[in-house]
Amino acid sequence: MNTMSRRTVVRSAIASSLLAVTAFGVAPATSAQAAPNDPISRAAVIDRAQNWMDRNIQYSQSGTATGPDGVYSWRRDCSGFVSMALKLGPTGLSAPNTNALATSTYSFGISRANLRAGDFLVDPGNHTVLFHKWANADHTQFWLYEESNPTDDMNHRIANLSSYSGYLARRANNIRD
Repeated sequence: MNTMSRRTVVRSAIASSLLAVTAFGVAPATSAQAAPNDPISRAAVIDRAQNWMDRNIQYSQSGTATGPDGVYSWRRDCSGFVSMALKLGPTGLSAPNTNALATSTYSFGISRANLRAGDFLVDPGNHTVLFHKWANADHTQFWLYEESNPTDDMNHRIANLSSYSGYLARRANNIRD
């Protein structure tokens, strides 16, 4: 094959690749598609939480549901939900439970006054909720997301911070501001 023919073949291959990217929407992974435990923004955490809320994912300790990307799945209970929102692995039924979420493997402790969107409150061995935002100027009430129980399922509601006095305030290790 002469030099001119090789150039033509290479140019054709490049053009075909670019056409495939354009036609089929193949693009680099977005934050919603990134692998579990990759860095995630606070806005992406809240978007992921709202995705399960919009889809009304039903509570189940033995079932899973996918995150917004449709690729990875997480357990459909409180800790599986928080793990999904934070994009923590492992995924599936092995998603971190409330005990694991409270460890340095996944998070670190913060003061309640420093809670920000995407942080969480956890009572190891019992329950966890995702902090959305403060509901009042006194920081005594806040908006939370939670996968509550089989009766209540998904919630996005205002709660009194005092109702969570036994909970630890935590920030995921992969959160990026």
